[in-house]
Amino acid sequence: MANDKSGRKKLLKGIITIVILVIATVLGVDITTIPTEEASNQNQQNIVTQNVDGELLLHMIDVGQADSFLLIQGNETALIDCGTRSTGKDVVDYLKNIGITKLDYVFGTHPHDDHMGGMYEVITNFEVGKVIIPEAKNAQITSNWYAKLMKELKTGKYEVEYPEVGEVYYLGNATMKVIGTMGEPNDNINNYSTVLKVSFGEMDIIMTGDAETEVENEILQSGENIDAEILKLGHHGSDTSTSEEFLEAVSPQYGLISAKVGNKYKHPIKSTMEKLEKNNVEVYRTDENGTVVAEITSNDVKFSCQPGDYLSGTELEERNAA
Repeated sequence: MANDKSGRKKLLKGIITIVILVIATVLGVDITTIPTEEASNQNQQNIVTQNVDGELLLHMIDVGQADSFLLIQGNETALIDCGTRSTGKDVVDYLKNIGITKLDYVFGTHPHDDHMGGMYEVITNFEVGKVIIPEAKNAQITSNWYAKLMKELKTGKYEVEYPEVGEVYYLGNATMKVIGTMGEPNDNINNYSTVLKVSFGEMDIIMTGDAETEVENEILQSGENIDAEILKLGHHGSDTSTSEEFLEAVSPQYGLISAKVGNKYKHPIKSTMEKLEKNNVEVYRTDENGTVVAEITSNDVKFSCQPGDYLSGTELEERNAA
């Protein structure tokens, strides 16, 4: 699919370049000695984000009312959330079926079953580089699955890190920057969610976990540039996330929602979908599309779905009844 936003950016840059060349010719200035703003910014960040080769693959794995996203760039992989205790095996099977043998990063955005419940199953079935989870030391988590996972992580077999805002992880030519987490959000475990900005060339993805509007507001107040082509909606499209202000700042062309067919929470809710429609966001969701794969180049993205693109009304009714 053509990336209209990137096209507009390139056209504007081209016009500016022509104007500069004309002015430089008239004034007799050698512009080859003048550093561009883009070059200056890239030197300051020391992050490879432009003119990258290959592609970044993003798999939104259908795990029902849960989250699990796989990123692949070159020979490196990152899994963001692992489904529930009951769907962790499905995640493992999916990864093995597409040939994954090692996970360089395993992120658990926050300690809820629908995001980290399947992590024990995942990390005990693959070679794992780093496990990155929030340090939820003050959260009251009494679940057996969580205790089992923590016991496994303390065996010394894993390199465990607690993410901090501003930290950058490298995935081949892609970067994953931590842009949000409230750290200690009292009783709201959703707000422990690690929010990532994934960048590959000119393309950006915002991965939100279940972060709610409080975290979104902190990110907005931080001044972080969160303009992105793809937004993974917070909290499965609930009304607790994706505020008007946050959506406007991200200004995505595409939205991703992981939700179960006919879930009792009615995710994604009507008001969220109306906001996306108003902002002309093209939505892919697991309850309608199954597993979704985005093939991302440095300036474009193409989506494919399993089953096919957008179920018809009859097919959706049949799936809901199954």
